Amino acid sequence: YLKPQFTLWLQSMLLLLLLVPGSNVCTSRGASTCKECLDVHPSCAWCSKEDFGQGVAGLSRCDLKSNLLAAGCTTSALEFPTSKLQVIEDRPLSNKAAGATQVVTQIKPQKIHITLRPGEHLHIRI
Repeated sequence: YLKPQFTLWLQSMLLLLLLVPGSNVCTSRGASTCKECLDVHPSCAWCSKEDFGQGVAGLSRCDLKSNLLAAGCTTSALEFPTSKLQVIEDRPLSNKAAGATQVVTQIKPQKIHITLRPGEHLHIRI
C-alpha cells in the first residue's frame, strides 16, 4: 500500500517527465519492440513503419502518440491500443420477496467484454 503523499509525488514526477522537452517516459527507456514500448507507459505509442526514424538523430519508433504523428508516422502505422469495458448483459438483481422461482440473478452485470492495453489494470465493480 502506497501512502497518498508518495502516490501524488510519483504522479507529479511522471507528469514532469512527459512535459520536459526532448525527454519523455516513452523515449527514455530505449524500447526496441512494440511490446516493450507499450509496456513502458499507457501514454506510449509505437510506429510500425520499419524505416521510421532511420537516419534521424533522436527519433524513436516508441514515443508519445502526438510526437510520432508530428514526425510523420501515419495513423495506419500507429499502434496505440486503449483499454475498453463493455457491459453486454446487465439484468436487475432478483427480488427474493417477489418469490422469484425461475431464473435468479444474484450478480450484475452478468456479462462483460474487456480489452486491456498491455500492462494496464482495471477495477470492476460487481
